[in-house]
Amino acid sequence: MWLTRIFALAAFSIVPCYAFYDCPRARCETCLPANTYDAPGVGFDLTPSYGTSAVHYSNGTVVDVIQIPGKPEYLELMTRLAKGGKPVLIEDQGIFQSSYFKLFSLLDSFLGFPFPARAGWRWLNEMLKRPVEVDDITIISEMLRDLQLTTEKQILQGLNRVAITTPDIQTLNSEMINSALQELDLQPWTGDCPWYPRRLVEADAVYAASGHGLCKNYHDLWQCTDEFEWASSPTILFVSFTRQLLYTSITTPIGGEALLRFAYDDMKFLDFELGLDRILEADNPDLLWARLREQIKRFSLSSEFRITGFLLAGESTTDPLFLTNLKDALAGLSEPHIESKIVPFALMGSAQGENPIEKPMDLTFAAARGAALYARRRQEVQCDCSEPEECTLLRQKERSDGQVKLDL
Repeated sequence: MWLTRIFALAAFSIVPCYAFYDCPRARCETCLPANTYDAPGVGFDLTPSYGTSAVHYSNGTVVDVIQIPGKPEYLELMTRLAKGGKPVLIEDQGIFQSSYFKLFSLLDSFLGFPFPARAGWRWLNEMLKRPVEVDDITIISEMLRDLQLTTEKQILQGLNRVAITTPDIQTLNSEMINSALQELDLQPWTGDCPWYPRRLVEADAVYAASGHGLCKNYHDLWQCTDEFEWASSPTILFVSFTRQLLYTSITTPIGGEALLRFAYDDMKFLDFELGLDRILEADNPDLLWARLREQIKRFSLSSEFRITGFLLAGESTTDPLFLTNLKDALAGLSEPHIESKIVPFALMGSAQGENPIEKPMDLTFAAARGAALYARRRQEVQCDCSEPEECTLLRQKERSDGQVKLDL
């Protein structure tokens, strides 16, 4: 009986320990090499209508690389997923496809060498001179490939790992993104460690890119969390406005901390009828602008808590007509200092009294910048241990001994 009580007490103490980062981390037996530690962080943002790429260098410089408009099949895919449609996958397209897919999966699992099922199915089609089946993962992979190729030209080196952010659409899950990355021999910076996010959502990435919720001592998860222990949690309205759609969400970062493994949108709303192109091409644009104002106002009022801050993102966010209608929609719903700060290229308010960032930021790339920042920080830490101080000295010696080739 007493053994049972001991085990129960140990289990009870371990759970909160892991939940709140109170346990001491193990000491790393090896140090990260300088080529990994100093490598640029690369972030991609997959919006429902386009993809963007950004690079965050170790000296703090951030570069917006490229915006790639979505092809018709990409736009159709995102519209279907946003409306709750089921993803179309190769393994679901028929009995023969399913059988071959399972066979390649077994090879991958039991033979002990890389033979991914999707690559195997594509190889078989090529051998049989059959047309390659296109499914949703292939469509996403093509967008990621275009971002990858352009980014590699920017950093003058091959890329093997990237952080990706997406809108919080349930059917656009991390499994789909990771499968698309696998086709390109890329690895994600999410889902690789239980202490870090399984996925990055756009609102949280923009929040981080705008300089909010970032802990100073990010090399130590425990101390990082302690920085926000007594901080209140803001309620943030996130508005992404593009040529194709309006996406709004409400998120509540725990203690105001960004890039947590628990980050997600508490509420979200998406309308493909309210993109800037659709509004300007309408016979009566005023009707759609009124609908946009009503949607944002109603959505904000539906929040359980009062909006204390908000963020903007998207290629059409700085349109003067949009900003005017946004300000009208938010009138009386949020704190006065937030409503007065509706200006282009800026963070829209903060629940903790922080000042908006001083340097202008192109909001088209805001989420990609947040993802790149996350990748940059993750490259400096190991998942399950804390590095000893001598690791810093070892990396300094590596740098002084010769040119370090950055490992991406």
